[in-house]
Amino acid sequence: MLRNLCVSLLVAILMMAAAWPVCSATTGEGAFSIPIMAPLYGPPPIEFLDSWGITVKFRTTPEAVAALVPKPLVPNPDNIVYLTIQNLFAKEVGSYGELAVFVPATFEGKPIDFCVYDLASSEADNSSGREIWGFPQKEGTIKLEEKNGVVTGKVERGGIVLIRTSMALGRVQKPETEKRLPIVNLKLIPSVEKDAPPDVKRLTITTLQDVAIHRMYSGDTVLEFGASPVDPFQKIPIKEVISGNYKEMDFTIGYGKVLYDYLKAK
Repeated sequence: MLRNLCVSLLVAILMMAAAWPVCSATTGEGAFSIPIMAPLYGPPPIEFLDSWGITVKFRTTPEAVAALVPKPLVPNPDNIVYLTIQNLFAKEVGSYGELAVFVPATFEGKPIDFCVYDLASSEADNSSGREIWGFPQKEGTIKLEEKNGVVTGKVERGGIVLIRTSMALGRVQKPETEKRLPIVNLKLIPSVEKDAPPDVKRLTITTLQDVAIHRMYSGDTVLEFGASPVDPFQKIPIKEVISGNYKEMDFTIGYGKVLYDYLKAK
C-alpha cells in the first residue's frame, strides 16, 4: 500500500511539473538583454554621476559633413563638428572613458545633434548603446587627465592614435542653461539572411535628462586627428578650432523614440 501511495504521489508531482509555466530564463520571456541567463545590461534610464571631460568644437569642409550625415537629415551650413571626451561613471555600466563625435543638423527644420562616431572602453556601454539607441559605438582606449591646469585627451583604437587634444583651464564659465538639443542616431541592424534588407534601419532620437553642470571652464584648445585605415579621421579636415570647454556634470539617458523609419518609408 505504501508503495502504491508513493507511486501515486510521484505521478501527481510529475503532472504538476508538466503544467507549471516554463521558466522565463529558458524561453527568454521577460529578459531585457542577452545572454538570457546573465543579461549584459538592464533597461534605461542610466544615471551618470561625477562625469568630467572636454568638448571641442571645430569647423571642417562641406564635403566632410555631407559624407557624415545621412538623409533626410540636413547638416549645418557652417560645417561645424564637435566632439566630447569624457570620464564617465554609472552604477549600471561602471567607470569608463568615452569619445563621441557629433554634427549639428536639422530634421524637418528642427535642430538636432547627429552622432557620427562613438568609442568607449566599456563592454556594457558599447552593447547597450548600440542595441537600444543605435549609438555608432566601437571599443577603444581613452586617456583623459588634468595636470598643471591643462586637460589632455588621447583616443586610441587598434594601437593607432585617432585623436589628441589639450585644453588650458582658463576662464570660469557660467553653467549652460539653454535647452540641450536632442541626439539622433542611425540604428542599423543587418539581417542574418544573405542579400536581405536590414532588420532595422531607423533614426532614433533621445534627449539627455536631469543635466546638472557643476563646473565649467573655457580655454585655448588644440586638436589633431591621426590616420587609420579603419577609423579614417583623416577624412575630416580640421579647418579651425572654434572653442573648447571643460565640464563636470551629471546627466541621465532614458528611453527615446523612433524619428524616421527607412524601411517603412520605402
